Amino acid sequence: MMRKLFVITGILCFTIFLFLAHQANAQIDVFVYTETTQWIDQMPAQEEADILIGMIKGKNGIGKVVNEPADALENWTKEHTKKMGHHIIVLFGDIPPEIYPQGNAKPDGSIAEEYLDAGNTFANTADYFFWGKGNRNAEGGLQNMMDIPGILQWDDDTPMKVTPEGKDLTPTLKEYQTDRPFHVDQLANDWELEIAFATNTGEAEGATRCDPCIVRNTKTDARLIQAYQTANQDDPKGEVIAEIILNYYLEAVDAQAVDPAKKLPILWGDIKTRR
Repeated sequence: MMRKLFVITGILCFTIFLFLAHQANAQIDVFVYTETTQWIDQMPAQEEADILIGMIKGKNGIGKVVNEPADALENWTKEHTKKMGHHIIVLFGDIPPEIYPQGNAKPDGSIAEEYLDAGNTFANTADYFFWGKGNRNAEGGLQNMMDIPGILQWDDDTPMKVTPEGKDLTPTLKEYQTDRPFHVDQLANDWELEIAFATNTGEAEGATRCDPCIVRNTKTDARLIQAYQTANQDDPKGEVIAEIILNYYLEAVDAQAVDPAKKLPILWGDIKTRR
């Protein structure tokens, strides 16, 4: 009887060990999509993408980073629709119909929504989140993806002030004007502001607009990262998205432990516990 108990205990401990080892070594794959863009031409978008890829590729916690066309994105999205995968798709103002049918033809259950609802992440720059090139989805894209009827991202030339968290974690970010901020005061249905790097007040608490920032669904662990949703501005999009991923996101989603020596040039001791 005692021997059997030892065997069962040993198997249980080994199973827990394997689970924890898997969790500790989790890698975040990143797909950077530049084939179609919105408020940025394809060439400068590719330049920003190359900066982003160069900064994150090979870093601790980052798995495979790819930059391929929409047909590859469709397959990649399906393959990465795994619960709490925390993988990232980076968009430059356009979400292609291969993963979200144009005209909001599939408001529920699209490839993109299934991926997001599984606990993965979209990042977007250079226009309204999920708007789609040429007004393909308009306001409905974001509303359907978040399941928040009525949420909007208007307000041209909204001044953004860098928050204390932004100063610590995104050293490249400076005060600027955004055209499509997240409307924090419209978040609902389990969505909340996780962290703000810049807001209309310079603080996360009490702010009504943010960009760059991350909003998170507390039920599914899905995240939306936006940075510089601006019209044809020469913003350091690639650098700031990379800083958000490396200096905040990997730790927030419990990816492979962040090595202080491999972080971007900020003070490790200044980073606070954020979950």
